[in-house]
Amino acid sequence: MFCLFRNSRFVYPLNYLAFILSIMPVIYWLYFALIEKSFLNNFISGQTLFVDLLLGLPVVLLFAIIIYAMIYWVFKIIIILLAPYLLEENKCETDPDTFDPATIQEYGEDYWQDKNKENKK
Repeated sequence: MFCLFRNSRFVYPLNYLAFILSIMPVIYWLYFALIEKSFLNNFISGQTLFVDLLLGLPVVLLFAIIIYAMIYWVFKIIIILLAPYLLEENKCETDPDTFDPATIQEYGEDYWQDKNKENKK
């Protein structure tokens, strides 16, 4: 399942739905944090403390990114579990997890040996 999560993306119409579904809570969070809690009004009127600008604003913006990623990944896990045919495989030509025979010539046979097997003997 992790391989499917990592090496796949949504098919054409579902990718826009995933984006909209993920961005809606982010927009609400930014509205709540900046407008409803009157951060923007205090900033414009000059009443914002330096600590709010230094610590509060970056935390609000970082939390928006975290919300987006969390909703997107939860939606992707739900799609993997319920309808994996709605995903397509990423075509990556340089996959670091694949075995390259040229590394045997470069590093030798001992490079690929498991050191734990030798220690158990």
